[in-house]
Amino acid sequence: MPKSRFNERNLSHMLPNAITFANMALGVIAIYISKDTSSNNIKIASILILIAGAADKLDGYVARKLGATSQLGKELDSLCDLVSFGIAPMLLWWNMNINSSSLAVVLASLFYIGAGAYRLARFNINGKNKYIEGLPITIAGMVMSGKCLYDVIYRLQFIDNTVLNSENLIIAVLLSVLMVSNFKIKIPL
Repeated sequence: MPKSRFNERNLSHMLPNAITFANMALGVIAIYISKDTSSNNIKIASILILIAGAADKLDGYVARKLGATSQLGKELDSLCDLVSFGIAPMLLWWNMNINSSSLAVVLASLFYIGAGAYRLARFNINGKNKYIEGLPITIAGMVMSGKCLYDVIYRLQFIDNTVLNSENLIIAVLLSVLMVSNFKIKIPL
């Protein structure tokens, strides 16, 4: 019995898209878990964002291996990345620092999320290129959540929250600038 190309194509696109949705689900769960500001929940949320980074790498790899890359998949990936590596790390940072409602923190967070959205949109319209322009949002989000994880595990009990919050503010702004910058990274094969 001959296989239908329609069914074959749909099945080959389902796996990478399912991995992309898993990436987003991990980000959403991290947001939900981090709203309970206990150290344990902040650790779990940070780890979920780091796992989402692995899922983000995996979805593209699987799509290329299955020959299932598409414009829809690219757009879907970007939307999910904005949740997992843009919004989730910022809310994680806010929830880690209860006194983080300062105007500087809000503005830095908006800058970070806006820079991430800009970076993703720029990537989507550039088409096939040998270079990535600016820091990928996945890396920025993993750096931010990795820093929060490190702070909660090793530093929170020894260092004042104000110091950690100031460090994270500087890191968020620096990552934002790197995401919108024009430096180029050669795409690994």
